[in-house]
Amino acid sequence: MPEHTEVARLPAPGTRRSWWLREALEAEAQPSPLPPLRDRIECDVAIVGGGYTGMWTAYDLTERAPGIRIVLLEQDICGGGPSGRNGGFVHAWWDQLPLLVELHGPEQALAMARASEAAVHQIGAFCERHGVDAWFVPSGYMQASASPAQDGDWDRAVAACRKLGVADAYLPLTEAEVQARCASPRFRSGVLMPSGATVQPALLARGLRRVLLERGVVIHEETHVRQLAPGDPVRIVTDGGEVRAPQVVLGMNAWAAGWGGFRTRLMTWGSYIVLTEPIPDRLEEICWTGGEAVTDSRFTIHYFRTTRDGRVAFGAGVGAAGFGGSINGRFTDDRAAVSRAAAGFRHLFPMLAGVRIEDAWGGPIDISSDRLPAIGSLHGGRVHFAHGYSGNGVGPSRLAGRILAAIVDGGTDPIARLPIVGARARRFPPEPFRYVGARMIREALIRKDEAEDRGRRPSLAVRAVAKLPRWLGYRIGH
Repeated sequence: MPEHTEVARLPAPGTRRSWWLREALEAEAQPSPLPPLRDRIECDVAIVGGGYTGMWTAYDLTERAPGIRIVLLEQDICGGGPSGRNGGFVHAWWDQLPLLVELHGPEQALAMARASEAAVHQIGAFCERHGVDAWFVPSGYMQASASPAQDGDWDRAVAACRKLGVADAYLPLTEAEVQARCASPRFRSGVLMPSGATVQPALLARGLRRVLLERGVVIHEETHVRQLAPGDPVRIVTDGGEVRAPQVVLGMNAWAAGWGGFRTRLMTWGSYIVLTEPIPDRLEEICWTGGEAVTDSRFTIHYFRTTRDGRVAFGAGVGAAGFGGSINGRFTDDRAAVSRAAAGFRHLFPMLAGVRIEDAWGGPIDISSDRLPAIGSLHGGRVHFAHGYSGNGVGPSRLAGRILAAIVDGGTDPIARLPIVGARARRFPPEPFRYVGARMIREALIRKDEAEDRGRRPSLAVRAVAKLPRWLGYRIGH
């Protein structure tokens, strides 16, 4: 199919919810949203955000203190944000081990990587314990090189794992071993994180919601928070009511970029997924039947996995940057980003040229300056937060929920003393410099990746702009 014809036939993003969430809501017989807050109420802990971070925090608090009074406020429906739109990759921080060692030393780096791996297993255990069929498939996470420029991207992490005695956590693969798992003609050598898994992300989010309701957590959906007033208690003012609580947790993901105090801590960027028609026979032909989560090694990463009915969900972090922390249609309606994601799929899987792309959707990701989550407390230890997952939030948000619940519970649990808690990453510039810089750097990174995909050397200007963040002390870019 000619490229211009393909683009014309691509599904329009933003016209409906993600395929994941539509499927999850259908399994629930299309429930109505829970009523918005229309009163003034008090509780022990108030949580803003009905995604993974907020719901895992609520879950762990009910584990620690059965009967605790929790009120959770969500502006859409639980799972309506990135928790119901992402690729469903669940993996640990073994690929980030060199950075963790640099920031916190070998011992603490190992502690954090092990805690992040434990979070993967805890998600599987949650699904089994509560009968949540979220398609938890612990088949590993494979990163492959798809061009000479990507070769050996993982070498430092592999070496760090070997040096610290955890070589089995991150295993280099030969080209033949990569091809045996997913036979793209573009793939070269690679690396495998055996502890990785995939989930159907919206089914996981909606399963969490069900369990919280069964445990007595009060959830108000379609509730917009307008003001957080520090004090004792903290006041949360919404469109129709008010919550007062001695402890508040903010689990807002990319929306935190629009809140005072967080604006220079986060940068927002769009990520888009295209979904094929079911092709189980074709997947067998290319040996991709194990359920692995797979990425290439670009900075504007291509990430892809299969579904139960044999589709390919193929994503790319090629959406637009946001201004001033606002989350608007550029994160859901970007047809150019869908076209780039579809082009990435066609490039990596040319033998699937005739396969239809039937769906597409997008959403925001919240990028921190060191690409690690920020977890901490404000206002005298009464308001707690976690955000900045930088496109890898499914597993780390499980860990963040444990940490936040431990902090609310007094902070004596060792999990609350991991060095990621309270760590201060470099700030981004204020607006409009953040937006202008993000747009310029984003486009340079995409152009650099696309040139290298085709075996070309990027222009000197593109290479210089792509390196600019590193020169300025940010761990973004090449």
